Amino acid sequence: MISAARLTFAAAGALLAAAVSTPAYATVLHADFQPHAIVGATIGRGADGTEQTLMCPPDENVLSGGFTVSAPSGRTLDSAAGDVSTSRPTADATGWIVAVRKSLQPTTPGGATYPADLTIQAVCTEGEVTPGG
Repeated sequence: MISAARLTFAAAGALLAAAVSTPAYATVLHADFQPHAIVGATIGRGADGTEQTLMCPPDENVLSGGFTVSAPSGRTLDSAAGDVSTSRPTADATGWIVAVRKSLQPTTPGGATYPADLTIQAVCTEGEVTPGG
């Protein structure tokens, strides 16, 4: 039977091994690292399923992102669920890409539906050209 002290020592050793094998950039934040939120302009009828991109300011990288769908004044969102096909960083990690399909309710029964408005948000790395770099 393993004693509690031996089990604790084994667990501490495993944690130390994991910490040593983890790249330094994953755990180190520089003193000048200040993430900040960027909110893009609302894209009228932008929730049509095509990819839309919000870029970080020059010399910054994206940490995360998201989006909001909304209805213009006087309209309401369709109660049916929307389809999100993309919500990811750009290939060079300098912006956030979103593709979502969400409709507005028709203004009259059987009337035409239109895509909802789309606003993209991103969290960018102020003071840091590359995350952890």
